[in-house]
Amino acid sequence: MDSSYQASPDVHVLPSHLTIPGVGTLVVNSFVLLAQEPVLVDAGIVMDRDAFMESLRAIVDPAEIRWVWISHDDADHTGSLEAVMAAAPNATLATHALGALRISTWWPQALERVRAIVPGEAFDVGDRKLNTYRPPTFDNPTSIGFHDSKTGAYFAVDTFGAILPDAVQDLGDLPEEAVVGGMCAWVSFDSPWTGWVDRGRFDPLLDEVRSLAPSQILSAHLPAKGATPDQLLDVLGKSPDLDPFEPPNAEAFAQIVAALAPPGG
Repeated sequence: MDSSYQASPDVHVLPSHLTIPGVGTLVVNSFVLLAQEPVLVDAGIVMDRDAFMESLRAIVDPAEIRWVWISHDDADHTGSLEAVMAAAPNATLATHALGALRISTWWPQALERVRAIVPGEAFDVGDRKLNTYRPPTFDNPTSIGFHDSKTGAYFAVDTFGAILPDAVQDLGDLPEEAVVGGMCAWVSFDSPWTGWVDRGRFDPLLDEVRSLAPSQILSAHLPAKGATPDQLLDVLGKSPDLDPFEPPNAEAFAQIVAALAPPGG
């Protein structure tokens, strides 16, 4: 678990990262949206559970959290969910209905604490609406992001992620070619179907995001500072032209495992 930071006055970032030897570093973000009805967006990775809860408590009393928004039910977004729901008795789990059902097969989540959400609805959190969208790219069909009507921030789920050389808070700390290359590497891995998409159908998805005029784009897998929405959208526009990701073969995977082993292990 890395140190938390603010992406804007209303948004705190709870970041972690995963480093894959020979591949790069993947940032894993959750967010606290300090709305009138506070919202936790995603719940990190399970290995960070204790540190995640400590960082969360430093930002907001879990008893004040009204909504726990799970953007999709992948393991890097649900790791501390059970602990969060236990510590936040006044919170409702907001997520895709089928995602909620799948989550309930992992641990006994009380389904009466779930508010099923669908893309296209306006979700009221007291002082603002979270206008929900299916993000332009995704690796999980339960993915739902949103646009904050008060601040203009666009919460993009896994879209706009990147494989980077280092875990940073600000993309300005990295060379531009590392950011562009890292984003292209991520989308070719995370959403390989974009290589099969007709550009005439893909570009309108990006135009939908542009039409919102987002003040910032917040991705689960990209540092929250240092890039404009137009820059990120321009890079994502390359997606249909990218070569497909080639996963490590057995030999390369063995090398990764060996590099991850603790010294003397």
